[in-house]
Amino acid sequence: PPRCPAILFTPVCPHSLSFRPVVFPNDVTLVVKVPEDARAAVWVSFDGRNRVQLSRGDFVSITSSAWAVPTLNLEDSTVDWFRSATECLRWNERVVQGNFSADDKEMGGG
Repeated sequence: PPRCPAILFTPVCPHSLSFRPVVFPNDVTLVVKVPEDARAAVWVSFDGRNRVQLSRGDFVSITSSAWAVPTLNLEDSTVDWFRSATECLRWNERVVQGNFSADDKEMGGG
């Protein structure tokens, strides 16, 4: 990825469009806490594994690792990262649309 020492905090499956990714400096500690007056417990998952229940007042602290994760790059890390993001998100990619077929018209397509 581009060389920017940071924590990218990204909500997964947010229930509102106002929840957006946020970038924090890599030297902060993020604390996510279940409010004392929460109506119910919550569940958290780390890397999509091992769900854990958190009760009222419980919290999770998030920090940057002291050790970077080594990666292999075809060119350099910035070029590879942006190429990967471009391919995954299909930036600047135009899909050529085909003609309508008789089946499309029968299904309300035209």
